[in-house]
Amino acid sequence: MTDTIGSKKHIRITSRPLSLLLVTAIILTMMSCIAAIPIVINHMKSQEGYVAKAEMPVVAGKVYRTAVIMAEERNLQVLKKEDDEFYLQVTDGVQIASLKAESRNWKTDITVTADLPKEEEKEKEKAKEKELALRIIDQLCARLNKKCTVKEE
Repeated sequence: MTDTIGSKKHIRITSRPLSLLLVTAIILTMMSCIAAIPIVINHMKSQEGYVAKAEMPVVAGKVYRTAVIMAEERNLQVLKKEDDEFYLQVTDGVQIASLKAESRNWKTDITVTADLPKEEEKEKEKAKEKELALRIIDQLCARLNKKCTVKEE
């Protein structure tokens, strides 16, 4: 009788680690499925310019710091930088773009705006300007190792 009780305890003790292992495996599987979903970049034209928006599973501070580093690497002139608000506005002398990263729970809403091209600009500058907001947010995705897809609106 003592052997049976001892073996039941043994079964109970080994089933607890197995159940923890199973729960851990399920959680990891669910997290990897969420990570595999690409980030959607909404790209549109507004009255102020071209806008690209995305929701990224990265904290706002990291997104903002990455954008600042990217601007410095490209030798862009910083027009406005508000670290507390995670806002950055830069220019290369021809184009002006701004980035705003807003924290929402464990995600960040990113809005990148590029001003509309001026009528007197060359056609190639207009094309370059048009896609500036999209290029910035796409490069952010790449730098942060996130897969992104574009949705035109």
